[in-house]
Amino acid sequence: LIHFYKRLASRMESDSVEYWIYPTRDELDGVSMLADIWRIVEQSVDNYLWHQQLFNLSLQKNKDGWYLYGKVDYGESVSDEWMVVALLRYITSKVPTIAARVIDSDGEILLIEAAQTLPKWAGEPEIADGRVFLHNGDLHLVPPCKDPGDVTPFPCGKPDPASAANFIAKYPHISVAKQNTQKCILERIGKYPLDVTENHHRTNVFLPHKVAACISADKQAVCDMILALRDKDHLDLRKCRNMTRVRPDGRQMYAVTFPKCLYAMLCSFDVRPHRSSGWTIDDHNQPEMLGYKLSLGLEILASRYRGPSSQDESHETPGGGGNWNQFIDKLKDVGYFQGEMEGSKKYNELCEKAKTFYHSNPESVYHSRIDKLIGNLQEFETGKLCEPKDEGKPKGWLPPPCEPDSEQWMQITPESLDQMLAARFGGAPPENTGADGNSQIPAELNSFLHKFSDMAGIEGEGGEGDMNFDAENLVASMKRLLGENFASAGEEPLDDKDYSDSEESEGGDSENEDDPVIVDYMARLDAEVGESVAGRRQDLPDLQQPVQVDTSVLSNLLASYSAEMGFAGPTSAILNSIGVNPGARKEE
Repeated sequence: LIHFYKRLASRMESDSVEYWIYPTRDELDGVSMLADIWRIVEQSVDNYLWHQQLFNLSLQKNKDGWYLYGKVDYGESVSDEWMVVALLRYITSKVPTIAARVIDSDGEILLIEAAQTLPKWAGEPEIADGRVFLHNGDLHLVPPCKDPGDVTPFPCGKPDPASAANFIAKYPHISVAKQNTQKCILERIGKYPLDVTENHHRTNVFLPHKVAACISADKQAVCDMILALRDKDHLDLRKCRNMTRVRPDGRQMYAVTFPKCLYAMLCSFDVRPHRSSGWTIDDHNQPEMLGYKLSLGLEILASRYRGPSSQDESHETPGGGGNWNQFIDKLKDVGYFQGEMEGSKKYNELCEKAKTFYHSNPESVYHSRIDKLIGNLQEFETGKLCEPKDEGKPKGWLPPPCEPDSEQWMQITPESLDQMLAARFGGAPPENTGADGNSQIPAELNSFLHKFSDMAGIEGEGGEGDMNFDAENLVASMKRLLGENFASAGEEPLDDKDYSDSEESEGGDSENEDDPVIVDYMARLDAEVGESVAGRRQDLPDLQQPVQVDTSVLSNLLASYSAEMGFAGPTSAILNSIGVNPGARKEE
């Protein structure tokens, strides 16, 4: 379990998005603002299937006032990151008295997306850090000081975020980004956050009633089951091979909605039931395979669970200030409860969602989801969780089977990849392909390949495309070029007559005539080189003569070597370096 949470923490550090919301007026109240924001985003947050963590905001206070902070771990799903960006943009478009900042593990995510359209200074991370905001649904860049004549409250460095938010609200025309930059962000966001169906995949699954009941109580549970299956280890498989909590009894076909990233991950898992589990599935029946995998994920979560998280939801989060009643009153004022009577089923559901959002923080949001999932499982086992009975809807924990969505989006071909890259990065669209699947050859190249060719090269058709070569202009251009070079050296440029005279002289007596200056110089050079070579030859020993040995020096060396008595010494070191070992000398 410790190893599992360590891996979870490491992923949160590398694959997470952080965001802040700052007020642009001093008289605004933090709790009321939090209630307004929840009323705006509640429907979108509830409809979206989050990969790991739900969108969250917590009220934080500092010496200058308050701000809202949130952090979402998006794991392998980049769609969650851009859902957060879309929510922040949507919030600022509905509440003009706030400004939002958002970054991820790579830095300013909005600048990275619109890198090709940014001003030059925004391309420098050191300069652009802390100068990117969302306000009134638009991207704003707080400009630095370009030259001493510029007047700006933040000439250099990272500005204070609260002060920068106030500056943007007062002077939006100075900081608002260009239209092409805004367009890049809007194209990346797409239909988020109002339409989230692009991220969802619906298919039929053969599920036990226990698993279906947990998904019916909280549709985010399907994500938790898949993540548990992803993070499984041999200890999990050993404890869960008997499937004691989730049995195959009462299985039924249901229509289940998945986030696309997790559905592709679920399809890639290769797990089979143990013979002692009581589960039997057909490997070629996809609904049965998906149902067993989700059941195994729920079994793993149940086996890991050790009780509620340390932070009780009944307590206020840091910075909350015990203002839960004020938060609820504000939600009533803005019509969040839709006129429902206090204590009704719909009222309690909305109140529970608001409570979860109010008490959420980045550290506890995931653990509170697991607490809720296991709580629903325990209520089903004790009979407290009943099957929903809504008028006008079919009976069952989940919707009945339907026509599954196409899985073509999981099949990536080279052509579809080219189209995706062209749409994503703005490249040229790929050429149309022919019947053989190969790209059509451009017309110019195709025409070139069909022309007649021989040893002389390609023949043109009817003189089309002939090259116009003007020899006189070429010679004149060369003369001007050479003339400039010669003039700079103090010589006169050559003309056609000079060229003809030189060519005629090359065949005459000039070939046999030597320059006397060059002849004298070469003679002196040979004499000097000859003397130096002769001098060096005199210094070299004559290899034909026998070596003359100084017997006194040799005798002293041997005596010194003998005095060392076999130990290390200067003489032994000298002799060993040349590979000589005379041995010990006997005393006379």
